[in-house]
Amino acid sequence: MKLQNLVNPELWLKVENNAVTLEERQTESDTLREVTLRDLPNNVFAFSPDKWVKINADKWKQSRNQFLNSENDKINKNCDAVIIHYDGNQLNIACCELKSKNPTPIQYETQLINTKLFIDYLVALFNTFYEEEKVEIKNLWFVLFHKNRAIRIPKNIRAEPQPVKEKMKNYPSYIIKYKCNKASYNNIQWSDLTTDS
Repeated sequence: MKLQNLVNPELWLKVENNAVTLEERQTESDTLREVTLRDLPNNVFAFSPDKWVKINADKWKQSRNQFLNSENDKINKNCDAVIIHYDGNQLNIACCELKSKNPTPIQYETQLINTKLFIDYLVALFNTFYEEEKVEIKNLWFVLFHKNRAIRIPKNIRAEPQPVKEKMKNYPSYIIKYKCNKASYNNIQWSDLTTDS
């Protein structure tokens, strides 16, 4: 039994060739829509607590916790992806959010913190009912991928996202921020994602 067996399979993200693509449902061409995390270690599971799930042939809805009041936006917000690396019985967890231009800290920070609380709940459930396979969170960190304001970058300059670690504005945690220059095809190495810079 693994922690991922407690997560609805409809929310799982495909990890293939040690890579996973995180997507945001955006329609505007200049907004951040996709980030691919590459060179993931073995034993990685990924899911999206914010994923849109199919109800029927032509209807989709955003996943929500049915036990919570859907009118309370703060407790119903979740981030776009959770990446869990199993290191034996220890977990390294990255909570990731994709935002477009000029993201508001209270918005994305609340989504990330709410997802952390959900992970704490999952781990507590798992450890209560599967005591012989207990897990513990070794590291948990928050990552924000956001679109750079429209700037023109010469084609001869390689513009890869650069991480910046800073304290959150509304919660006592740190966050790693990546400014992405493209709407899609942003490639991030797992080792960059876990940087302490």
